[in-house]
Amino acid sequence: MTREPVLHEGEVYVSLEVVAEIYHVSSVVLHQVYDRGLLGPGLARGSTICIATLSFDRVATIVRLHQGYGLDLEAIAARL
Repeated sequence: MTREPVLHEGEVYVSLEVVAEIYHVSSVVLHQVYDRGLLGPGLARGSTICIATLSFDRVATIVRLHQGYGLDLEAIAARL
């Protein structure tokens, strides 16, 4: 896992595991969300995926819908 931000084409990317720590959510959930294409294109770095920090607003929305309102990932994907 890479803990350091990655600069790619002028954008900052961080690993899904670091994002999971920031938002207090399981990295498994974020990987499932990413696999559904809800976090935009990512970068493979070693054995992890990094996403652009520009997508953090979307992560916050997904976490709120999932944890705060109890929506499953299918319902979230349908709404986004």
